[in-house]
Amino acid sequence: MKNRYQFYTGFISAALLMFIAPLARALPDDCLSLTAPATFLESNGLVCLQKIVVTDQAGTLQLYKASLQWLGIDSPNRFQLLNTEFDTTSEINSPTFSTVNGLLTLPKIDVPKRFGTERYIANLTMVPNIDDPTVTLFELAKVEIYINPDYVPNITWKPYGMLNPEERRAVDLLGQSIPYAQLSDAIYDFDNITVGPWELIESIGKSSGMDAGVYRNRDTSELALVFRGTETCNFPCSLKETEDFARDAIADAAIGSGIVSDQFKDAFRFAKDVVSRHPGTKITVTGHSLGGGLAQAVGAVLGLETYALNPSPVPDHFFDTYTITLMPEQLQELIHVIADVHDPVSNADESGELYIDSHHVTPLIQFNFDLKEVMPAQSLDLDELRFDRHSITRFSNNAVNLISIYQAGW
Repeated sequence: MKNRYQFYTGFISAALLMFIAPLARALPDDCLSLTAPATFLESNGLVCLQKIVVTDQAGTLQLYKASLQWLGIDSPNRFQLLNTEFDTTSEINSPTFSTVNGLLTLPKIDVPKRFGTERYIANLTMVPNIDDPTVTLFELAKVEIYINPDYVPNITWKPYGMLNPEERRAVDLLGQSIPYAQLSDAIYDFDNITVGPWELIESIGKSSGMDAGVYRNRDTSELALVFRGTETCNFPCSLKETEDFARDAIADAAIGSGIVSDQFKDAFRFAKDVVSRHPGTKITVTGHSLGGGLAQAVGAVLGLETYALNPSPVPDHFFDTYTITLMPEQLQELIHVIADVHDPVSNADESGELYIDSHHVTPLIQFNFDLKEVMPAQSLDLDELRFDRHSITRFSNNAVNLISIYQAGW
């Protein structure tokens, strides 16, 4: 018992010494630009801490910065102390460390992701390092989701860190869809040769009304196969605009009746040709409105990642001729059908009041941009849908605004 007491006394004394005499090694460069009191960087396993309030048995306070290194999958709950140095300020969510019991408390730790920031509350305890007493180790003792006190349902969006897995997947897919939404908007005018890093390298217009373009990303060489949706025009319309609208109206009416129009057949033939001419190249399919229905159809059959935005569904009989070989769970990972909950074109088949024998390839991923809801639980009745929400420009702007909120740290 005496030996154990001496061991722990020495252990806690070492903890005190660790902060009284900061380690000489400087903070890692990845930690220098961070402002949050606690951040975990998944890319390299670093825990960056600042504004740490350290207390001893007498209640004396001292402020520090520190960094920890995650020890990897073989020791998933352990972290090695890399350095400490003095700091000058603290805040309400400052980490705290007690030299009395070796407990490191993190009231809020940020985990940055591509489209938002996860946040947790965590406790770590300092543990003996039998292999090398000169190296200080911490073990994760508790972790739970941080509940943002500023969240007000339907007034603010649910914070990214509080989203459940299904909601977070929806937000991530919305973020990934933004460049394809911008291409789906641009394809309505073939004069849009350049869209950010994307350049139009090929376009096609068929007598059926099927129009599409192929864009190449000059940074990654990825191709985007973009299908144009239903043509509209501002009165007075030109003869060509009137003809285009008439052809699209026929295709739209066919979808409503479950009939496979020639646009779907032409879309498949063109997509298959593009794939055959670009072997080994990543090709993503996208489209809005009728173009989103075409994108779903060819993406499902050819096994291409697809972003269908405020899309029409696909006639069931299309797949009688063009067979899907992927399993449903594989389709879920490839075909992303994303829509504004108020959009009448994508949502009408959910209400069951418009389409016959036509469905989306995978379930709708919806956002209520009015009530600030991700994957709203309540579907809307037909009379609650709004044609002004069908616009791809409006959808794209809403997506950019929401992702900007999350990437800013909400």
